[in-house]
Amino acid sequence: MKNIVDKLNKEELAHPLDEQPLYHKNCAEIMLMAADEQYKLGLDERFFKAVCPFGGGFQTENTCGALLGALAAIGLMYTEERPTTNDKMKEKTKQFVAEFEKEFGALDCANIKAHHRSETEGCAPVKIRTAEVFERVIND
Repeated sequence: MKNIVDKLNKEELAHPLDEQPLYHKNCAEIMLMAADEQYKLGLDERFFKAVCPFGGGFQTENTCGALLGALAAIGLMYTEERPTTNDKMKEKTKQFVAEFEKEFGALDCANIKAHHRSETEGCAPVKIRTAEVFERVIND
């Protein structure tokens, strides 16, 4: 999945510098788009629009958008039709949050950006590492 994240991160760079902000996808969008492509979830643009506000930690540097986008993917992959207790979804969610926090030392965007954001690549390395954590959890 990290190859898909890398490809999606670089898509905006294919445009002239002054137009790149128009093609930017945030951390939450990238994670959900990558999961959609990797796991053939069959999502349409409405799903990506729905997680757009999660980027940048709800646009306020609170909970990391990469974490939130990945959790949206876990919800889509593991939430069952009702009636159910959704035990598998809960297990994968808890496991992913714990592994993410261990990887980055925090869950909040501000802290993660301060310690893991690249001067030249922005949060691209965070998204790639989040994809690696996601894969470990899904494959466990």
